[in-house]
Amino acid sequence: MPTIAGPTASGKTSIAIEVARRLDGEIISMDSRQAYRGFAIGTAAPSAGELAAAPHHGVGFLDPRERYGAGRFARLATRWLAEIRARGRVPILAGGTGLFLRALTHPMFQEPPLDPARRAALRAWLNRIERGDLARWAARLDPELAARHHPLDRQRAARTVELALLTGEPLSRWMARAPAERPPLRTSTHVLEWPAPLLRERIARRAEVLIRGGAWPEEVRGLLARGLDGSRAFDALGYADVAALVRGEAGVDETIARVSRATWRYARRQRTWFRHQVPEDAVVLRALDGSTTPGQLARRIAAGWRASG
Repeated sequence: MPTIAGPTASGKTSIAIEVARRLDGEIISMDSRQAYRGFAIGTAAPSAGELAAAPHHGVGFLDPRERYGAGRFARLATRWLAEIRARGRVPILAGGTGLFLRALTHPMFQEPPLDPARRAALRAWLNRIERGDLARWAARLDPELAARHHPLDRQRAARTVELALLTGEPLSRWMARAPAERPPLRTSTHVLEWPAPLLRERIARRAEVLIRGGAWPEEVRGLLARGLDGSRAFDALGYADVAALVRGEAGVDETIARVSRATWRYARRQRTWFRHQVPEDAVVLRALDGSTTPGQLARRIAAGWRASG
């Protein structure tokens, strides 16, 4: 199955659409934030035109208050894959959340049965805890996992605390010993790589256009009016900074600089992850030339997929 991965702002969406056109395919988004309704601008979700150009799954379908981790993605993606294949079309994975890819190629453990009432009460309590306190709780309950994933994001920290308190076993132990939920998926993974200066420039340019042009602040105003600044989705990169701009707590230039720096740090972590964590059995194409057009790359990806099978 063709998979297009890489850091933010590397051009995954446009290439995936071109591949879908050539292979009569449908795209499954491997992005943990583009899934949320109302968060399209800041997450660089596919535009209306791009969604019309190729069928997409996993984009803009989820309530911002809901949890969306690798396990839930893998369960949904397994269903989407079966439905796409049943229509006689080619599924194409695309996105920058590496753990979503790994959840398919290296399936996660089968979660033990948990009491729904206790789980709901615990989640309500966890949602009220500050992120730093939650991370400290997780580190105390599962130091092995906290050491492997530092710093822990809110979602992983909450899941770590949840499993430890409800089962008496840390998440790292469940991951090591429990059977997998589903068979591993084999993919032909194409990682898009850009020279660091060019990628950093693309990130800064995107922040400039979205913030100074007004589209992102307008989106955030609507989210604030709906009281969604406390939702899970609002943890997405840059939203707190743009909210400060909307509230008059920061200037435009300052906000652009902050968002650009934070996005570049995130892109660097993504680059590192894809260099070292891409599945060993994947066929990897590294597009080092930033001037290569989406059409050229799509032709190479589509031709490689046809040749493989």
